[in-house]
Amino acid sequence: MLFTLFAALLTLLLLALVFWPVARAPETAAADGHDFDVAIYKDQLRELEADIARGAIDPAEADYARAEIGRRLITAGEAAEAESRAAVKRRRSGIAMLVAAAVFVPFAAVIVYSLTGSPGMEAQPLAARLEERQPMASSQTIQGMDINELVARAEAHLNANPEDGRGWDVLAPMYLRLGRAADARNAFERAIALQGESAQRRSGLGQAYYMLAQGLVDANARAEFERALELDGGDSRSRFFLALSAAQAGDEGGAVAAWQAIVDDPGAAPEWKAAAAEGLRRFAAAAAEASAPRLDEETMRDAEQMSAGDREEMILGMIARLDERLRDNPDDVAGWQRLIRSYAVLGRADEATDALGRALDAFAEDADKHAEIAAFADALGLSSGEAAQ
Repeated sequence: MLFTLFAALLTLLLLALVFWPVARAPETAAADGHDFDVAIYKDQLRELEADIARGAIDPAEADYARAEIGRRLITAGEAAEAESRAAVKRRRSGIAMLVAAAVFVPFAAVIVYSLTGSPGMEAQPLAARLEERQPMASSQTIQGMDINELVARAEAHLNANPEDGRGWDVLAPMYLRLGRAADARNAFERAIALQGESAQRRSGLGQAYYMLAQGLVDANARAEFERALELDGGDSRSRFFLALSAAQAGDEGGAVAAWQAIVDDPGAAPEWKAAAAEGLRRFAAAAAEASAPRLDEETMRDAEQMSAGDREEMILGMIARLDERLRDNPDDVAGWQRLIRSYAVLGRADEATDALGRALDAFAEDADKHAEIAAFADALGLSSGEAAQ
């Protein structure tokens, strides 16, 4: 009832605003104009009578002038009277239109609403509507459907059909999206057991292990990502997480190189391209600092005043001196790692592979150092096996 009363008052207010100009008297300006003309002509008659009394005008001309002014005065008076009658008529028609509209518009609105609206629906308070919409707004959706509902349906189906490998294959990524890492791991393992392994399933299982390790690419996750790349060398998810593993191990240069390769790959998945770009943003500065040759304070001051070309030439010279020193004194694991990383970051793959081979040869009799160099090369994406051969 309150709403109906409010709607009626609002309708009347809007009608008044719309039709008020119609109801107003629009003749004010025209009537004022005719009254002004009448006043002018009357003044001219008084001035004419004054001129006649002073003898300033000939009687014949005075009669002609009096007749002309009188004619104009009569015409102006008739025009004013006609305008007044027309104004009254317009006012009456405007009021009639306003009354008709005030009756017709609400009546028409009631008819249209009764045909297209829901007048019998019960009122629902705002709080109730908000409570009803809150779960819909907060839930994740897939193609407009509630993902929790989809998961529940899939779980019910798999409880009845546990050997449906396709069902586990569909359910596992949903678990990842919901952050249910343990369930995702179990689902991917079931899908692999029933459907066979694929790069997508192995990398999904690796991501589940990564989530279970609280954001660390541990040995289990790394093994799954490496297996996925054996199945599909272009698997974007595995490439991203192996680069992240390198960064977590302190090899920012290798991580940056791997992420850059993903960003530059037109066939990489868009979501992992974006993740790789974020990795580049976070680790590029640290990689540049780690791969740069170590400079003393005086050399750093000189480098700041050099052009980009001169600075690059200076860095290459320092790398060459490091290379020469390692040829004379090869028993330096950190030195070999710095040399290999420097060549890799500069994009000199041949020099990096050559340095890796010489480092492996230098520690051929020391299994621990040999394994350390080989693992370091693998993290950079270099083939230690080929280098060793």
